[in-house]
Amino acid sequence: MKIFLLLSVLLVRAAIALPGPAITKRSSTSLPVAFACEALSLAFRAETFYPGSVNYTSENEHFWTPTDYSAPACVFTPKTQFQISAALLIFETFHAQFAVRGGGHMPIPGYANINGGILVGLTDLNKITLSSDKSYVSVGPGRRWEEVYDFLEPYGLVALGGRVGIVGVPGLLLGGGISFYSNQYGFASDNVIAFEVVLASGLVVEATSTSYADLFWALKGGGNSFGIVTRFDLLTYASPSVCAGVGEYPSTEKTAFLSAVANFGQYGDADAKAAVIPSIFMLASLNTTVYTSALFYDGTECNQPALANFTSLPAIANSYGPTTLAKYISSTDALIPDGTRQVFQVISSIADASALEIVHDTFVEMVTTYIYGVAGLQASIAFQPVTKNFIQQGINKGGNPQGVDITNAPYFWMVENFSWTDPADDALINEFAINVTSVLEAKLTAVCRQAQFKYMNDAGYGQEIFQNYGAGNLAKLQAIRTKYDPLGIFTYLMPGGWKVATA
Repeated sequence: MKIFLLLSVLLVRAAIALPGPAITKRSSTSLPVAFACEALSLAFRAETFYPGSVNYTSENEHFWTPTDYSAPACVFTPKTQFQISAALLIFETFHAQFAVRGGGHMPIPGYANINGGILVGLTDLNKITLSSDKSYVSVGPGRRWEEVYDFLEPYGLVALGGRVGIVGVPGLLLGGGISFYSNQYGFASDNVIAFEVVLASGLVVEATSTSYADLFWALKGGGNSFGIVTRFDLLTYASPSVCAGVGEYPSTEKTAFLSAVANFGQYGDADAKAAVIPSIFMLASLNTTVYTSALFYDGTECNQPALANFTSLPAIANSYGPTTLAKYISSTDALIPDGTRQVFQVISSIADASALEIVHDTFVEMVTTYIYGVAGLQASIAFQPVTKNFIQQGINKGGNPQGVDITNAPYFWMVENFSWTDPADDALINEFAINVTSVLEAKLTAVCRQAQFKYMNDAGYGQEIFQNYGAGNLAKLQAIRTKYDPLGIFTYLMPGGWKVATA
C-alpha cells in the first residue's frame, strides 16, 4: 500500500507541476500544499474537499468559536487510520503543513485549524463500542463527550471526560482532562487504558502500559506532539444516577460564596464523590455580576454535607437534583452557546481563602476598569478545586506527564474566560487577558500562593505548559517525541498546539 501511495504521490507531483487549470485555480495556495491536496484528492476523492463545497465549509466551521475559523487550502476527512497513514506520507513527501481537529473546542486561532494548509477533520472517525465485559469503552476521536455519555447511559456506566457536552474527546484526553469524577479517579487521561496511534512513519500502534509504554505515558497529558490518536479505550464506572445541576447566586452573596469555595477547596477530600465548578460571571451588557456553581454528586442522595455550603446559599435559580450524567451534560450546551469570540487564560494557586480573595477582587476590578464597555462582553473566572486524591489517583495509575506536586495540594486551577462579539475587539481582549493574568500571578507570588502547574486545556496562547510539568518530565517528553517522530512531522508540519520540542 505504501509503495502504491508513494507512486501516486510522485505522479501527482509531476502532473501538477505542469501548467493547467487545477493549479491556477488554487494559485493562492503554496505549491507544497497544492501538491498535497491534489495527492489526497487523487487517492481519497470522497474524503477531500476544496473551498466552495458544503463539506469544506462544514468542517472549517466545526468549531465552538469563530476565532478558530481559518482558510485551509483543502480539508481531508479520513474514515480509517490507514487513510491517516497515507495522508502523513503525502504531507511528509511534499513538506505540506496541516492541522488536526477533533471536537473543535480549543479557542486559540491556529491550534486546530490552519490558514493555507490542510485541515484534517476527524469527524468520521466516530466509532463507539463497549467491551464484552463492559469494563471499557472504545471511542473514536471524532466524538464529543455528550455522545459518549449518551452511549453509556443505557448501561448505567460512565467514563471520565468533559464536564461540558460539546468538548471533543481527543483534545481533552491529550491535555489530561478534568472530570466530575476526577476527585475519585484522577485525570480523565489516567483512565485511558489504550491509545491507538498513527505515528509519523505511518505505522499504526497500540500504546498501553505494557506495549509502547513510554508513548502511552506521554499521551496522558503530553499533547499532540507524538502522533494522531485514532481510538481511545476508556475505563468505565458504574454510575447510573447522579445529583447534578447549577446554582446561581446574587452578587450580594460574595462573602458566603467565596467561603463555600474556599472550604471545598481545602476539604474536598472529605467526600471524593462531590465536585463543584464555582464561577463568577460579569455580564457587561446587562450590567450584572452573578456567582454560579455546577454542583455534582456521584450518588442518589442529593442532600450531602460536602455540598451544603453551596446548597444553603440563597439562590436566584437552582437546578441541582437527581438526574443522570448524560441528561445533565446535555443541558450544558445552552450555557456555552456557539458563535461568540472566546479566549482563555489559566492560573493556579494554593487552595486557600487568601488566594481566592486576591484573584476575585483583582479580576473584578480590572475587568470593570479596562474592558467593561466591550460589546457583548462576558468575563468569567472558574475556581476549580483540585484535591490531593485527584493527584494521588494519577500516581497510583502509573503516573502522567503533568507530575503535579502532591505535597502542596490542594489547589485551585482557575480558568479565565472572555467572550465578545466584534472581531474589532480581538486585540484589546487578548492583550487584556494576558495582562490580567500577569497581575494575578504577581500578586499570588508575592504572598507565596502561586502554584506551578498550568492546565493545558484551559490555557491561553503563549502560556508555558510543559515547562511547568513535574521535574524532569519535559526532558522525558522531548526524548519520547524524538524517538517516535525524529523528523518533527507533528512539530513543524503540524505547527498548532503546544509542542514539547520547542518548550
